Amino acid sequence: MRNLIFLGGEDVSSRIEISKKFMDLGYKINIIGTEKEDKFIKNGISYKKYNFSREFTIFDDIKSIINLRNILKEQPQNTIVHAFDTKPTLFLPFASFGLDNIKVSRTITGMGRIFTERSLKNRALKRVYNTLQKGIKSKVDFTVFQNSDDAKYFMQNSLTKKNKSAIVKSSGIDLKNFKLFVDKKKVEKLKDKLSIDRDKKTFILVSRMVKQKGILTYLKSAKICYQEGYRYNFLLVGQLDTDKSITLEEIEEYSSFVKYLGRREDVKELLALSDIFVLPTYYREGVPRVLLEASAMGLGLITTNMPGCKDVVIDDYNGKLVEIENERDLASNMIYMAEDEDRLNIYKKNSQKKVKEFDLNVVVKGYDNIYKRIQNVESTTI
Repeated sequence: MRNLIFLGGEDVSSRIEISKKFMDLGYKINIIGTEKEDKFIKNGISYKKYNFSREFTIFDDIKSIINLRNILKEQPQNTIVHAFDTKPTLFLPFASFGLDNIKVSRTITGMGRIFTERSLKNRALKRVYNTLQKGIKSKVDFTVFQNSDDAKYFMQNSLTKKNKSAIVKSSGIDLKNFKLFVDKKKVEKLKDKLSIDRDKKTFILVSRMVKQKGILTYLKSAKICYQEGYRYNFLLVGQLDTDKSITLEEIEEYSSFVKYLGRREDVKELLALSDIFVLPTYYREGVPRVLLEASAMGLGLITTNMPGCKDVVIDDYNGKLVEIENERDLASNMIYMAEDEDRLNIYKKNSQKKVKEFDLNVVVKGYDNIYKRIQNVESTTI
């Protein structure tokens, strides 16, 4: 039995689905993260908790690395530890230094905030990021990228080796089960509760309320549509974040045009009652999971021509690609999609075709082949 550990942070429970797939393949799975253990116990997955801050604080980060190292020391020989998210992928090589029982694998799930906006601070942080990546390069057995743009950046800056890297699109979505358990009666009741006008198309954006996700662009575009006489249903879903958040006051300025629902547990039902998913992000992501979920539910898509997003959305096939921070371009494309029923239906059908490339089983096969390569086991081509 091969030992595999998934390492993450505050959303490490998102690895539960893929963990079950690997358990079916005969892997012994453990997860290390910062969440409570309840979800993992419920799913029969071994779990260890460690603590770290999302922000870079030297003292706390050193404590986290030592904490993680103590956990890794206890693992059997030839254990693969696969890290997701920026800080865990940096911590793992340091924590495993000198431990011959650990194989280090990681997924670069986007490049984050410092690659999103140009500033002197971000230029300095990019240099620190590149220096750290070069420093740990020899300690990493394999690097997975979710899109070709991130892979290209790492190659051009000598942050990884070509023979120790591959692209596996997204973290996968379980298409077989994703649309199950959507209660149609609940969806209809939800429409009534939210006062959805059934004669108008419904747009939805699901995201943390972070500026770089294009929240304000969405709000301003909804207002433009109203001003031009197109009174669609506009929904905004997601929690307020940290100091990088759009404030509640800013959102409420647009309450005449957009219903802000906050954090919700019924996102599937909200997607099911919607027609078009909008993500006007300029945040450097791997592949946004929300785009995959919206695709699986058969929505038309509008997003930006950003790494990861353009891997999911092909312009005029399953949706539209728009300019970043351009509310008029977004509003124009909203109207373009909503006012042609036949065109929108084609986009919706194509969304469900395109998302098959990101099926969880495809991702699992890709990772399984990588793990075999790391452990020098015969594998098929990725």
